[in-house]
Amino acid sequence: MCFKQIFRKTWSIYKSQLNAHKVFPKPSFGCGGYVQKINVQCYSSIRTESKFYQTENYYAFQIVKSPAIGSQTTLSSGQSINTDSDFTGFLNKDWRKSSATEITKAFISVKPFCNSHNITVNDARFDCLVDGLMDNCENLTDSELLQLLQTLLEYPKCRPPTIGNFHDVWSCLDDICCWKMKDWDIETVFIFGDLWFKLGLSKIADFIFTVLDKFQYKADRLTKDQLVHMFFYFNVCRKRSIDFEYEFALQHKVHEMNVDEMAVVALGYFKTQTRIKIEPILEAVIREVTSSAMGIHEITLSGIMKALRFSYPHKQSSQINVMCNNLLPELDRFSTLACLHVALLATGVQTCHQGILRKCSQKIVEDVANIRLKDIERMLNVLTMFNFDPITKPDIYNLLFEEIHKDRRLSEINMYPNCLPSALHYFSLRGIYSYELMNRILDPEFISITFGKTPKLLPPALLSLDCCIDIECPDYKANRLTASTRYKAAKWQTEWAPSNAQFKKITAKQRLFLEILDTVKDIVGQEEFVHVNHVMPHFPIADIIVCKDLTTGAYTSTDSLKQYALGDIMKPTQDSNLKWYAILPFTLNNVVKYSNAPYGYSIMKLRQLEKIGYTPVVVLHIEFERLTPEERKQHILSKLV
Repeated sequence: MCFKQIFRKTWSIYKSQLNAHKVFPKPSFGCGGYVQKINVQCYSSIRTESKFYQTENYYAFQIVKSPAIGSQTTLSSGQSINTDSDFTGFLNKDWRKSSATEITKAFISVKPFCNSHNITVNDARFDCLVDGLMDNCENLTDSELLQLLQTLLEYPKCRPPTIGNFHDVWSCLDDICCWKMKDWDIETVFIFGDLWFKLGLSKIADFIFTVLDKFQYKADRLTKDQLVHMFFYFNVCRKRSIDFEYEFALQHKVHEMNVDEMAVVALGYFKTQTRIKIEPILEAVIREVTSSAMGIHEITLSGIMKALRFSYPHKQSSQINVMCNNLLPELDRFSTLACLHVALLATGVQTCHQGILRKCSQKIVEDVANIRLKDIERMLNVLTMFNFDPITKPDIYNLLFEEIHKDRRLSEINMYPNCLPSALHYFSLRGIYSYELMNRILDPEFISITFGKTPKLLPPALLSLDCCIDIECPDYKANRLTASTRYKAAKWQTEWAPSNAQFKKITAKQRLFLEILDTVKDIVGQEEFVHVNHVMPHFPIADIIVCKDLTTGAYTSTDSLKQYALGDIMKPTQDSNLKWYAILPFTLNNVVKYSNAPYGYSIMKLRQLEKIGYTPVVVLHIEFERLTPEERKQHILSKLV
């Protein structure tokens, strides 16, 4: 037995013993205590995989043109196994002295008995046979290797696949497949690759990754069907970004693909978290969806929408608007989830198609009991981003707010704890707060278990909600972030105010800030009267603060703000003779594309600045940058009234 096989066997035994005594925290809010880890077989039976994810992958697999398995010599099953004693006696011998062919026949022989009695390869009676396989696996022929994988596919499922005999078998066969691949043509590679997918081991076996590595520099020689097959492998392995060589080859083949094949490619991009960087690919996909809108399948549509959103296709926004116009009449036949992905595309292109949002909102209202918590969060994201009110009956915001409080959502909240803080944050953009749920997510134990103990890992949504309590929830008296946690989290989440003397290169956004700051200093006259700070720490960009004495019309000192530390809500002095201004540079990231309408996040900032005593002054980059220095001064002066 080679060192690698010995190591895997030893590690598998060690993990099995370790898992038998391991304890896990209870997935609950504010509840202490632990539960003993349940048996692996029982645990796997109650653990459900994503239904849509499996449907999506098998739909994509049907689109891929898999090569047919040619004629091969099929090994006979050999001895007939009818009773438990036959089964035990047949396996209980020294298989290390047997040939690879005999071992392959043995796996085939016991398969019918295992299927009828639901016996998995992890059964201890397989130990000797598995040891024999690991000793003789290098002698397997291609045909025997193929039959072993096919036979393994027909056995009762073993979950999880990372322990026991099953792990030893597939990892051994994985090594042999990778070793033999150098002698196979691409069609044979696809036959074996598809079997690894069917076994559900694409993400943890080495074979699929080795295939993608091997053909990386031959991508330009692949046919259209072969290239689609490679992108399917990217989709199912998920842990490897798409190489430029594949994307360059795709640029020349994408025009030959139909919309379903493009969906397989899109899923490859999205599941590997790779953006489509070549614009002709984006344009070809958008054009194909536009022309195929009447007959497109909802899984095809969802896959393409996800990849487009992740790629931020700003330059193709006009083409996307045409595509949305064509898709709008078809939304009635799509599922709620597919419609949601169409609506979410707006967050990637930063433009709002009101017809799409209205129809998707109505579908969610009608099917709210069946949608997931994470889908509620996503819909709130797109609606609040554009501060859009779809005017549904009943009101979608009230309906979703009531829905997240229902008892049937507790299991989802426990399973996906990140969703609830995000959803509550999106509600806060509309000025809607749940004291009950904020108390739950601001519980120190919940934060520690879910995100970790260091403030660096605290999500922005929690910092924002805690700051919103100070501003808009004066009667809230439950769990809060400590002053120390808030200070440290604010240090990580806010951006340093830019400076002309900074070491890093000044970006376009920073240059706008500095130009506005210089103009304000010129207006005020005394530099020390201009205060730059994060008066509300849940907004990452600093504000320019000035104070005017209404009795004299002159600008005065802002020293009263120096009493505050980072993380505090810096409220101005309450004096009827003083007027405090917060000057806000608004870039493309603050307003809807092709419009001066602010995003929901910016609207909340304007609302909250007014509540704590400031008069917000918005300076739009599109208006400010085209002015001369004197015109800039007059432009800001006209707003400081």
